[in-house]
Parts: sequence; structure tokens; C-alpha cells
Amino acid sequence: MKLLRNKYRWLAILVALWTRGVGFVIGAPPETVDFKTTSFTPLPVVLTEEKDTLIFSDSPEYVNKSGVLAAGTVNGTGRVYFYHVNEMKEPQKIAIVLENTSKKNVEVTVHREIFAEPNREYFVVGSELSREDLDAPYVGTNRQWQPAAQRERSAKAAGVPVPTVTAKKDTIEQIADTATTDKSTVGTAVANTATANVVTANTSGAIEKMAVAGQRGDDEAVKVGDDVVGKQREQAVKAWRTEVRQQAQAEAKLKPTVLDTVTLAPGGKQAFFSKLDKIPIPQDDLFSGIFDFTSTGPVYVKVMMLPFETPALGGSLMAETLPMDEVALRGTYVGAQRRLTLMQPFDSSLGPVSVMVANDREDPFVEGVDELTPNAPSNASGTGSAAGVAGATGDISTATAVSGTAVTNRGNYGVSYEVTIPTMGNRDFALYINPLGGAYAGSFKVTYDGQSEIYNVPTGARLFLGNNTTEDSQYFNTYKAGKLLTIQFIPAGASNLPIQFLLVPQA
Repeated sequence: MKLLRNKYRWLAILVALWTRGVGFVIGAPPETVDFKTTSFTPLPVVLTEEKDTLIFSDSPEYVNKSGVLAAGTVNGTGRVYFYHVNEMKEPQKIAIVLENTSKKNVEVTVHREIFAEPNREYFVVGSELSREDLDAPYVGTNRQWQPAAQRERSAKAAGVPVPTVTAKKDTIEQIADTATTDKSTVGTAVANTATANVVTANTSGAIEKMAVAGQRGDDEAVKVGDDVVGKQREQAVKAWRTEVRQQAQAEAKLKPTVLDTVTLAPGGKQAFFSKLDKIPIPQDDLFSGIFDFTSTGPVYVKVMMLPFETPALGGSLMAETLPMDEVALRGTYVGAQRRLTLMQPFDSSLGPVSVMVANDREDPFVEGVDELTPNAPSNASGTGSAAGVAGATGDISTATAVSGTAVTNRGNYGVSYEVTIPTMGNRDFALYINPLGGAYAGSFKVTYDGQSEIYNVPTGARLFLGNNTTEDSQYFNTYKAGKLLTIQFIPAGASNLPIQFLLVPQA
């Protein structure tokens, strides 16, 4: 076509100008997205892997009586996540007690104890704990990820085949194989490449090749364009494989984080997270924290709110169980950590995309049981039993079975996320966050090409982002496509979900 030939001739002129030292000023991406002028193609993630047990304590959220707030069984690596408001006049405290329910000694290794100071501003508490979670990472003893229990549901919602492999390394290999054989997007990529970032394209010699090809004829020009896109894909795939291999090697060398080790005799009980004894919770203040540990056998974990002067261990003997509130956010869940993967690579040559998480579709909410509520008859609705609680090896099939009322963690609060987005293409892209469920305030760790940065949302004097609007956004950074983009976070307490990440190619 004549128009296509003219396009390549213009590119040849641009190359000539570039080689004579004429530069191009590319403005920085805007701090927010203009949703009126920018449309996004949704790219769904798939829940591929999960591990560890979560004891979630948020019901009752508003506590007007001392007692047991939540309890559950952990056999292996586990986490306690608590989130409660003291509605009593007298100062209270949170207490965590573990009991060995087996007939053998059980060793408990403490990995991490973090919290946000009590505060009446709930968004402050949620965002501070979200940041502390990223500032104080830990290494657990369980290195084995398991196929996610809901991966079939996730893949169906995403409209992709159920992954035949689930380990991160194998998943990236599967995506890499598809990326190097799928030519369906090459034509569109070539068209966009013709008007893409001149500096980036010139570095790889793409413009010179297409400009020369344009002088030879349109068919050959398109062939050269196909070759350029194919080469870019191959380079990206090679980078993904290298990065995953290096990450696995680095993780294998890490030693578990050990703050303390306690041996519990059969039937023995011990209070943990002693810092909680020194933190009074005033009336109407919210208090939230995380306790990560590993046990070599089954332990029963109790989370309580007690009068500030009451000893944790003694108080656990007398404390009565408090009923759940109507939100029912407590229980024992398999999957304190989860991995989401974008099975279709983001190609920066093809336009802006959105990646949504915590929407209970392709990223389903974790399901578990409330062990404090007796299991009702089998024909009753809303009850059931969990397949088990992840053991020290992470093997759910050999885990300790627990029973109680079926519950769903609507929001995946207390769950650590690792979202992996393979990228390719010849254009830089900007990364934004966009809350969709309402006000949000939390932190995110973004890793790209070996460099990590933590971003607080929101910045400045604002208390939260996305209140009463789905068109609020915040800019993180700009990246050169061709690597794996990894986003880590824990859904911030008090904040609303879902949220989505926006990837916007830059001109």
C-alpha cells in the first residue's frame, strides 16, 4: 500500500535526523490517568499457587466484651492476622496463645511479629501495617508452593485453559512457549512499531531495518517488521527465564528468619508475641498486627482481647468464646500466601491494559472454616469442613483435618500477594494503581529488572485514594518492556477491594 510505504519513508527521515544528533524530548507520564481519553483492555490473572495457613481474626470487629476472638489449627507454617476495635471503657490488649494438641513435643519457630499502633483513624492503621509488612519481610521454613485449590475456577473465569503446571518456573516456561509460537498479535504489533518510541526502537536497529525495507516494497517491509517483533519476543522470553532461574537460586540460599524457638510438650500452652502485653488499646481505637510462625506438629491458636493487666496465659483459661458478627470475617484458611500470574504477556506495542485483583472471579476469595462454631448437620447450609491445614511440608493432602462453619475471607485480608506480569514490546510503559471498590490506603512493592521500590498509596496529605469514584489513580514508575513485572502487597485493612493495576505504553 502506498500509505504504508510512505510511513516507512518518514521513518527513514526520522532515522536520518536522529543520526545527525537531533534528540526527541519525551515528557514524563502524568501522575494520574485520564480515563476519558484512555481505554484499557482487561488482561485477567490466574491463581496458580498458594501455601501456608491463615488464622484470620476480624469478627467481632468491634469488641464490647473480653474473650476469645478467633481460634484455629495450624500444622506447619502459619499466620495470625488480627484486626479489632476496643469498644470497652477500660484499656484492653490482644493476646495470642498456642496449645500443642498432639501426643508429641512440638517445636514452634517464630518468624515475624509486626503491628500498627492503635489509632482511631482506621485507614492509618491499615496502611501502616501494609507498609510494615513490606518493610519487614521474613523467610519461612516452607519453601514448597502448592497448586491453588481454586485454580480451575480462576482459569475458567479468566477464559484460559487450566494451567497444566503450577510452579512459578514452569508457569513462566508455559507462557514463554506460547509467546514465541503465537503470531496472532504480530500484525498489530508491527503497525504500532512503525510509530513507536523512536529512541527505543533505534537502539535495537529496528527503525533502520524497516526504513530500508520500505524502499524495497511493502511485502518485504512487513516481513522485516515480523522479524523485528519476533526477535523482541525471543529476547523477552530469554529475560523471563533467566530472571525466574536467578530468583529460585537466590531464594534457595536464604535461611529462615528465627526470632524465637519454643518447645511445647503434649498439651502444653504458651503465650507468644510478648510485645502485645505492653500495648494498651484505648476505647474506640483499632489495633491490627501479624504473627508468622512454623510448628512441627498441630497447634491450636487462640486470639483474645483481654483486660490490659490480665496475664495472657491465665486469661486464656477463663476467656469465653465471642460469637462472630454478621460480616463473619474469621476462621482457618489454607493460603496465607498466593501467586497470581498473567498467562497472556503484556505487549507494550498493543496499547493500555488493566490487571484486576481481589475481585472474587479470576482472583477468588480464600475459603475456610470457623473452628469456634460447631459443625452443623450435613444438610445445613453455610457449614462444612476444610480439607486440611497445610503441614510443614506444604502438602495439603496430608494436613490436619479441621471442621466448623464454612466461611469466606471476602477481601483476602491477611493474604500476601505476589502478582507476576510478563512484559514484552518496544515501548516503555507506565504503571498505575486504580482502586475500584472504594477508598484505599496501603503500600505496594514493585520489582522490575532486579530493582525493587515500595510505593505508598496515596501520597501527600490525602488519607485514601478512590473514595466514591472508580477513576482515581496514582502513578508508580515507568519501565522498559521485556522483563517480569512483580507486584507484592497485602490487602490493607479498612480499605476496599477490588483494585487494578494499569499498564500504559508511552509514546
